[in-house]
Amino acid sequence: MSRRSEWGAAREKLVDHMSKPKGVEQRETVPDVCCGKCKNFSEKAYASDGSGFCGILREGSDIGAGKYLLEGKAALMVIFNMEAGKCKYYDQMELIDTDTTECADPAFQRAARQMAKKQ
Repeated sequence: MSRRSEWGAAREKLVDHMSKPKGVEQRETVPDVCCGKCKNFSEKAYASDGSGFCGILREGSDIGAGKYLLEGKAALMVIFNMEAGKCKYYDQMELIDTDTTECADPAFQRAARQMAKKQ
């Protein structure tokens, strides 16, 4: 698979997840075990839409199906509120900073409004 098609597949998967019609309640729902609370989640620096990357899993992984790829060029694109209860690489953070004005370190910066209910 070429690098272009690899990134194309990653983009399509992310767009599919984000473009599904959701009501206000669905957008505000954050599972107890979600990607945004994992130490391996890195939120994209240029967008505050909650999308980001997994630091462990690579594109082609499917957490829900138990398929974990650890090798590949493209990191798995995820959304902070994706269900991660079945992920064997989930490692919950001890600190979730919900006041983004206090912390500039992207490793601790999360989608503040939605995660505030999970503290």
